[in-house]
Amino acid sequence: MDRNGSTVASTSLSPGCAIGLIGIDGVGKTTLAGELERRLTERGTQALLLSRRQYLKTRPRDFVGDTMAALYEGSLRTLYGFADLAEGGTLGDHFPPPAGPVMSAGFERILDAAAITGNDPHALIASILCEIAGHLAFREAVVAPAVRAGNVVIEDTHGIKMVVKLYLLAASLAGSREQLNDSLEAVLKAGITALRPDPATAVPVLVQVDPEIAYQRRVAQHGRVGGMEHYGPVGRANGRDSYVELQSRSQKIFDEIATQWGCLRVDLPPHDREGGLRTAVDRILAAMDELGEGQYQ
Repeated sequence: MDRNGSTVASTSLSPGCAIGLIGIDGVGKTTLAGELERRLTERGTQALLLSRRQYLKTRPRDFVGDTMAALYEGSLRTLYGFADLAEGGTLGDHFPPPAGPVMSAGFERILDAAAITGNDPHALIASILCEIAGHLAFREAVVAPAVRAGNVVIEDTHGIKMVVKLYLLAASLAGSREQLNDSLEAVLKAGITALRPDPATAVPVLVQVDPEIAYQRRVAQHGRVGGMEHYGPVGRANGRDSYVELQSRSQKIFDEIATQWGCLRVDLPPHDREGGLRTAVDRILAAMDELGEGQYQ
């Protein structure tokens, strides 16, 4: 299966595996995934760089594609739809109707530019559940078949990342409400359990860097940070401090998840980034070879 979800015949007799990268925004996951794909291709391994978001943009018009699109739309609508706006009303008042172009650049600009002053933590719980369901569907309908076909699938962003960020956004609104906090903890735990990779066929990788460095990289790349990379969706400031706080807290939870899942940990340091990238790929390839008992070589 290629990155658009179409079936690809693997020329390798080796068993497939899934490599999922976990880490904060701006850590370098996309760059690492691209280099990993290049190295695997060089040595004759069928490597597929898959992304749920890209799949949704080019999805086939069938039950699976429509279901995953509905779950993605549900996640966006519950995350942003109940957010209060500075001029009054909620952001959902400006949403396109159901089945509207929620993946469009115009809709993303509406979200990024919205002057959000608050949000509903219960709606964010619904968004988390949609994310868990969406990533489960993507794993079972797209990633797993490609792995069974003998391909090495690289996901540059594992589904747990958005679950963690949504949890932190909701937790920032929950305050001391005990029942709400208990619900959030239960949903996070369910996501970690449900999205845990199969140790027999997967190499989960935690990519690490100082959040301050990640911020600098993000701004250098795009001139700003993205709409879901800070506390802006819940009505807080969306500058550097907001970004670093959210990413630092995310990284702490990722570290706990990495321990539970037995993730390989790699660093992409600010100095000698090319050397760090090369070392990270070498370690991932070694872990993949160990998983396949050397059959990928």
